[in-house]
Amino acid sequence: MNKLGKYFVTFLVAAVAPLPTVAAEDAKTAIEKVLNTYQERLSNNDIDGILDLYSANPVFIPEYAPPAVGRDSVRKAYEWVFATLKLRGQFAFHDVEVIGNTAWVRTTSTGHFRVIASGAEGDVANSELFVLKLEGGAWKMHRYIFTSSAPPGQK
Repeated sequence: MNKLGKYFVTFLVAAVAPLPTVAAEDAKTAIEKVLNTYQERLSNNDIDGILDLYSANPVFIPEYAPPAVGRDSVRKAYEWVFATLKLRGQFAFHDVEVIGNTAWVRTTSTGHFRVIASGAEGDVANSELFVLKLEGGAWKMHRYIFTSSAPPGQK
């Protein structure tokens, strides 16, 4: 193979080979930061800040409610949550898997809630699954589902 042929083959391989967008460990760190920021904004009832963390086409699937599909529906879902509850909690990360520009994360969370209308309070524990997409160089929450689990100390 002549020199021009070798350059062409090298160019062709480089052009069709998938390029990693973010190193896996860097991606995991960035994703955990996004979700910890989400938890902070959730505790602060910061709807605009929360929506900044979501993708352009999000789906939020809260327990005991229909899925919120699209940004307007997701906003309305959080407006309802914050009109109903005051939340405080913390995530524990169990799995963070990155596959190209998509990642999924399995977490659990524990915390405290207060029902605004009645003032009733209690502990809360959830299991969550997040799917994130890399959009514009930033990891965004694309799909989010959670379900209640036993509060700490209960089985």
